[in-house]
Amino acid sequence: MKRITFSFLNSFKAVSILAIALVISTANAQSSYTVQFQDESIAIPENISTFDWNQMPESSKLNDRYYGWVQFYQTPIQDIQDLFKSSGLELIEYIPHKTYLFSFPESTSITMLENNGVRGIIPVPGSVKLSTALKNPPYESYAVEGNNIIVTLQHYKTVNTQFVISELARKQIGVVHQFDNSNILELSIPNNCLADLSSLPYVKWVELISPPAVKDDIKGRGLHRANGLDTQTSAGRNYTGEGIGVLVRDDGRVGPHIDFEGRLVNQTSVSGQSHGDGVAGIMTGAGNLDPMNRGMAAGANVWAVNYASNFLDSTTLNLMNSGDVQITNSSYSNGCNAGYTTITQTVDTQMNDYPSVLHVFSAGNSNGSNCGYGAGTQWGNITGGHKQGKNVIATANTNFAGLLTFSSSRGPAHDGRIKPDIAANGTNQVSTNENNTYQTFGGTSAAAPGIAGVSAQLYQLYSEANSGALPPAALIKATLMNTANDAGNVGPDFKFGWGIVNGLRAGKLLEDERYLSDQVSQGGTNNHTINVPSGTKEVRFMVYWSDPAAAVNADPALVNDLDLVVTDPGSTSYLPYLLDHTPNTVNLNLPATNGADHLNNVEQVLIDSPSAGNYDIEISGFNVPVGPQEYFIVYEIISENLTLTYPNGGEFLHPGTNESIHWDKVGLTSDITLEYSTNNGGTWTEINTFPNTVITYQWAVPADTGGNALVRVRSGSFQDESDAPFNIAAYPTGLAVTEVCPLQATFTWDAVPGAESYDFYILGEKFMEVVGNSTTNEITVPITDSAAPIWFSVSAKNATDGWESRRTIAENHPGGEFGCTLAIDENIFSDAISLYPNPSNNTVNISMNSISVSSLEVSLVNSLGQILHRSNYETVNSNNEISIDVSGYAAGLYFISFNSEGVTTTKKLLVM
Repeated sequence: MKRITFSFLNSFKAVSILAIALVISTANAQSSYTVQFQDESIAIPENISTFDWNQMPESSKLNDRYYGWVQFYQTPIQDIQDLFKSSGLELIEYIPHKTYLFSFPESTSITMLENNGVRGIIPVPGSVKLSTALKNPPYESYAVEGNNIIVTLQHYKTVNTQFVISELARKQIGVVHQFDNSNILELSIPNNCLADLSSLPYVKWVELISPPAVKDDIKGRGLHRANGLDTQTSAGRNYTGEGIGVLVRDDGRVGPHIDFEGRLVNQTSVSGQSHGDGVAGIMTGAGNLDPMNRGMAAGANVWAVNYASNFLDSTTLNLMNSGDVQITNSSYSNGCNAGYTTITQTVDTQMNDYPSVLHVFSAGNSNGSNCGYGAGTQWGNITGGHKQGKNVIATANTNFAGLLTFSSSRGPAHDGRIKPDIAANGTNQVSTNENNTYQTFGGTSAAAPGIAGVSAQLYQLYSEANSGALPPAALIKATLMNTANDAGNVGPDFKFGWGIVNGLRAGKLLEDERYLSDQVSQGGTNNHTINVPSGTKEVRFMVYWSDPAAAVNADPALVNDLDLVVTDPGSTSYLPYLLDHTPNTVNLNLPATNGADHLNNVEQVLIDSPSAGNYDIEISGFNVPVGPQEYFIVYEIISENLTLTYPNGGEFLHPGTNESIHWDKVGLTSDITLEYSTNNGGTWTEINTFPNTVITYQWAVPADTGGNALVRVRSGSFQDESDAPFNIAAYPTGLAVTEVCPLQATFTWDAVPGAESYDFYILGEKFMEVVGNSTTNEITVPITDSAAPIWFSVSAKNATDGWESRRTIAENHPGGEFGCTLAIDENIFSDAISLYPNPSNNTVNISMNSISVSSLEVSLVNSLGQILHRSNYETVNSNNEISIDVSGYAAGLYFISFNSEGVTTTKKLLVM
């Protein structure tokens, strides 16, 4: 590791000051004032008592302000932070260990700085403005263009971008891309001018452009407990994400597909790709075509744009700024274990600038790759810098049973923080594809939209409970993590993060308002009291905060460091979970212990079999250099050791299919036994018995038609069963359309044994809607436009026995009349016929417009009642061409009569 010692040289005192600086650097080399940045160890001298602004080089001055690093003896308290801000002294970014990047007016009083705890000031070394990758050629081909390299430059926000572009042009440096309202530019530069570029006063940071984007692709509702938030029953929860905007940042247009009917806005012209379709279906598919393929947030508003790795594309920014979008999903990789890049800084900043915006990412499918963390191929391979953000969510991939897939990227983050954040099912998902088809879709690409969709459900829940207000994204992320089903090692780990998402538990936490928020400043302490009722099996307390963006390449990336201590009614104190991030395979795979965490912006205390009473939750500002810091406390109180979550009442199961039974568990020691009943619990039949580590089972649904089915799960003295009966029944087959007429259409299907009636569905504005009920296997329903496509479906039911089937996969009639044998209404007949041109001097054409008739007689009569022409036609509709030559007739008024099955009408014709 390089060590840099700073001295301030001027033309008169170069030798003496250099000697002093070297002595100071040696004394402080191992002190708490040494700053570790990238691969360099920087010793900042204690020079405030002798410092003068004239010691700063010209490259540190711009527009009457100085830029550099300022170090304090101690992290400044909030009063000092506020004083600096009110005095125009900008602390731009926190560099770990009491040091900030600053921008001060040239008139700033040194005495004022000294009196407020400043220890030393140095110019920013040019070398720390360059990423490690830039300083270590050769470069990857994606960043090379001839003799130039393509880099990302970040300039100070106080400097006008056009000024920077002009100054770069004078140095023959070309701008490849400029981003609106951003201080980031992409440049093409000669590979020998990096040192000159980094020394420019307006340059804050330079790194290689991000690697090319790679899609992270390789039966989630039940595993995610999203079905518990969207039961599709009148008595259950019905949170579909309605009113919430989600953004698919992917490979182009989504659809066309009726699963997004009335909810999809494509803001890209790229077509013919399927990755974004798969993402969108898992996140927000309505299951209109196939009810078994319903996604998480089936009612959310969906926007689709092209993926842009830097998150500075105008469409994404505009949708966040307008409030149309609250949740984004990006299932793409950009490199591996990339560190805290400009993109990471951007997404963390956006989530602070837009507190209700939540960025969700795939963790990547790169397990097996050695990405430089130091522990080989099984650790530290989270893909892309954006996923390393502190405030975002990175998602691991499991199969339907909750087992981690081998390919799912693992943490830690580059600085040892917990990544991924959470896990979800992404393996072998069935999701939407374009042109009303489905595809098998998988990888962390499919896991991330599961989290994004559940988040949209939670946003709706919170909004409806809070007069339409949107939730802070930090609260939703904390809720998801604290209620997740523990998986892998006990507590958090670097494979599953905080566990497998449990949307139902998360929803209940928000419904019960088991959360609070406050803020804390440097050195401050807050105490909160939370009551834990008797009978609680497990309690979880979590503190989470949306941390300010760190300096690019900061290590660690944590800026504000809060501490959590929980004290029970018996005065026993508990410290949060703590993981060992030492870069070797043994330490990284160890279960979490407990201790003070100074790395993550989330801390959790979990207590099994807690005593009833008041618990003290202490939150202290251990190191809050950018304060005050808002935080959220969420707490999960689990009162049952065993809870069945699916099927839980009202579901429609089809005999002979496989259904995933799911349950939640804590503190089990005995094997688990599954049973089912078809008579509302009168008798039970065993399904299977297995170890208590299992949380799901694939059940072959029996051929027992009825509406009184239950499932029960038992372990020792603990058991739980479905809250209400569910249905087992066959759905109809042979569904077809037999007639389409101007105002109505007729459909038939094969009868289902035992069915008393059938509900018939047609696609409405957004969803399949019941438009009629029939006691036979045929129905005629009204329509408004016979030329429009019709998507239709049917379900069987028996009110006497109390059962109903799932509706069938939707069928499509592309539009147009056929087979219409309905009697013709005289007014409809008259209104449907038109003549053109009228007047005419050559040929008159006859249009049938929107009706179809099996026979038609057409007669041309003059004003004396004489028939001049008569023709007969069969099966006449809007596709037939009927015309009469009137070129030989004298000018005057004529009449054309029409007769079909005894219904007549007459039209006037003027011949010129």
